[in-house]
Amino acid sequence: MKKIIPHPATRSQGASTALLHSEGISPGKWCDSSVLEKLWQAERQQSLYARQHPERSGPGWWSSRSESYTRRTGGERGKRRQEKVIELLEQARFINQRAEVLDIGCGPGNVALPVARRVKKVVALDPSADMLEIVNKRAAAEGIKNIETVQMRWEDADLDKLGWRGRFRLAIASMTPGIHDAVTLRKMNEASNCGCYYSGFTQRRDAAQEDLWRLFYNEPMPPLPSDVFCVFHLLHAWGYCPSVALSRESSRSQYAIVDAAQELGLLMIPYIEQTAESQEKIEQYVRSAVRNGKFTHERSFVEARMLWPVKH
Repeated sequence: MKKIIPHPATRSQGASTALLHSEGISPGKWCDSSVLEKLWQAERQQSLYARQHPERSGPGWWSSRSESYTRRTGGERGKRRQEKVIELLEQARFINQRAEVLDIGCGPGNVALPVARRVKKVVALDPSADMLEIVNKRAAAEGIKNIETVQMRWEDADLDKLGWRGRFRLAIASMTPGIHDAVTLRKMNEASNCGCYYSGFTQRRDAAQEDLWRLFYNEPMPPLPSDVFCVFHLLHAWGYCPSVALSRESSRSQYAIVDAAQELGLLMIPYIEQTAESQEKIEQYVRSAVRNGKFTHERSFVEARMLWPVKH
């Protein structure tokens, strides 16, 4: 009999179903927010992110990746993604020339910058000083003067002390780890007086990262958590009406051997201790995969873009 191995994207969902049954809870109770909060925790505990070392996956890691991340998410493909986001925000009427907007986990400003051209002000929050430096440099180069950068983790943001409770017409959380549980999602709602925008992966494949995981751990790489689905169902349980648009994307980047080894080394920092031996393993992998002097790094993913109106 042929052994059927579940696709990586389904393994954490199985863990969630097991949790439901173990607690005697019917899987049909998708409007019980307490159940959904537990499901989200279970997803995270069974996911790739649970394997991250806390001291190697924080703001310092994002700072070390800031330049390469900016290059990888920019260009024509990045511009097309920005246009899709702006189109959704304008259709929802969440942005106008009088609006103030909060961008949670803004990164290098891929969403904050195009939004800033269409609103009164953007507050761009990120825990990485290097990411915020890139935002400020890009804003200055483009003549954008209505962005305020704030270096802070979203978990540490006190809405009342900052004067952010209900201040923003729109709260954005685009491809950010800042929204990772019911507390951080609820806080996002509480910062807005009109609407919210959230985006994340429903699926993601990175062949190089999966190969390296097998090389170091001799096992399949754990899946990403199903954050998007948890966010959707939890919002619904709270009485919101989120709408979702899905798109299938892919990227293909080519690197010289040294640059590829550096890029993959940065990618694996949260998961493996950085030693001369581990770096040599990564370099050997890169050299074995080089074709015509270049290493090709391919990714494919399904991105969900979610919008919902906020009422207090």
